[in-house]
Amino acid sequence: MTYYINTVWQNLITPVTVLFSLIGAYRIEILNLAAIFGLNLLSTTLSNLKTILLTKRIMKLVYVTTFIDAMVFALAFKCLATSSSLVFLVFFAAGRLSGVYLGSLIESKLALGTLEVSIHKHWQEGIKLADQLRTLGYSVTTFKGYGINGNDRLVITVIIPRRELAGLKSLLGSRINMTVKDVGKTYGKIGRVQTTNA
Repeated sequence: MTYYINTVWQNLITPVTVLFSLIGAYRIEILNLAAIFGLNLLSTTLSNLKTILLTKRIMKLVYVTTFIDAMVFALAFKCLATSSSLVFLVFFAAGRLSGVYLGSLIESKLALGTLEVSIHKHWQEGIKLADQLRTLGYSVTTFKGYGINGNDRLVITVIIPRRELAGLKSLLGSRINMTVKDVGKTYGKIGRVQTTNA
């Protein structure tokens, strides 16, 4: 039994020992690959966030992210220029791809910007919904529209911060016709205000 355990142990430990010896021999290359991947992940994430901030006109953060992105990218490019293997190029590209994903993930969590939501309802349902939204503190504008066959419709317009869209959608339910547009600039009340009823 002891012989069997020793044999199994040797079969398990040998690949681990070989792996660690390979890591030791190629430690500098592995660190360079990790650096190229990590720096490009950071650079691309910052670049994507910079573009988003620029479209939202948040200029102070655009300047900061541009400066940091330029420094990180220059360092990553220097690491890539001193390498001689195609593997380094693959890690460079993988870092950029991962940066795009991470940038979009961060952007969706930040939910920057303002939206105009237009909800289209039958007349009586629309009046009830508009009053309900006003009671909840939303600034609501309504106007008359016409649907299929010229039937009266109520168009309900609400301007909200983008981060409030999920809450508004859950409030409206699944059977709703609406359009959502990005808004460049707004003046006045946006989104919900605290009301005594809420």
